[in-house]
Formats: sequence, structure tokens, C-alpha cells
Amino acid sequence: MAQHVPVCAEAVERQIPEHGLGEKEMLRAWLEFGRKTVLGKTAGLSDDDARYNPTRSNTSLAGIVKHLTTVEQHWFQIVLGGREIPMPFDQQNPDGDWIVADTESLAELLERYREACRESDRIIDELDMDSTGAQTADDYTLRWALCHVALDTARHAGHADILREQRDGARGW
Repeated sequence: MAQHVPVCAEAVERQIPEHGLGEKEMLRAWLEFGRKTVLGKTAGLSDDDARYNPTRSNTSLAGIVKHLTTVEQHWFQIVLGGREIPMPFDQQNPDGDWIVADTESLAELLERYREACRESDRIIDELDMDSTGAQTADDYTLRWALCHVALDTARHAGHADILREQRDGARGW
């Protein structure tokens, strides 16, 4: 008899990017695919489930969302956009963006992530691929940041997939 395997509820519809897109559109589409994957992996979770941490690190689904929020803010809003945004980590607390306070709900973390993504998208819209950072002497371009953030998001979406399956058995691409 086949065992029932729960499927992870998809919070948003995702679509694999078409292969005929231009460079900027392609990178944005893959970033958006990763973002939506992370959102889907958190769908239907309680705050306790989102804090589930079976590892020795601070890795949890809620921590992944919080971390990816700071990734979006750092690369697009601070480095490329020239904004000043306080980050939840420093030299004394380098993993601060992974630590979820008892007062932070999953709903709040998800809303902050969505807002960071919307703001990142506004900045991406304004820049061409060779635009460089406003806050650093390094010549990080939008192209580099899009590749980096899409990769980081995809990597953590994979972590989210494993954490979700470990927590409640839910699977899905």
C-alpha cells in the first residue's frame, strides 16, 4: 500500500523562466522563482513549526526568511541603492540575521521579506546591468548582485525544502 506523502502547499504560483528572455529579465525571473519557492515552503506553518531547528546552527524556516530579507536589503538597497538600513548582525553577533526573536511571528517575517523584495525590484527596475554600488569601493554591478542573490536564495530554498520535509513530511518542488 502506498504511503500518503503530504505536498507542501504553494503560497504562490511559480513558473520556470522561459529561455528566450534577455539577461536582466532571465536573472530576475530565476530570482523570483527562488523567492516564491521559499514562500511556498513556509505556507501553512505555525510560528513553532517555522522555528523548528534540527541542526546545530540557527537554521530554521523562519531564520531563512529573516536571513533572505537581509540579503535583499544588503545587496539591492544598501550596496546598489545607497540606502542606510540597520542590519540585525554585527561583528559581535554575525548570525543575528538568522536568530528569530520570540516576538517575531512568521507572518511578520514574511511581510518584511515581501516588502524587501518589492523594494529590491524597484531598485532593479531603475538600474542597468552594469550599474555599480553606491555604498562601497568595490565595483559590484547589478549583474553580479542578481546572480549572487538568486544563487543564495536558491541555496536556502533547498535548505527550506529539507527543513519542511523533516518537520511535517511535506514535499514539493
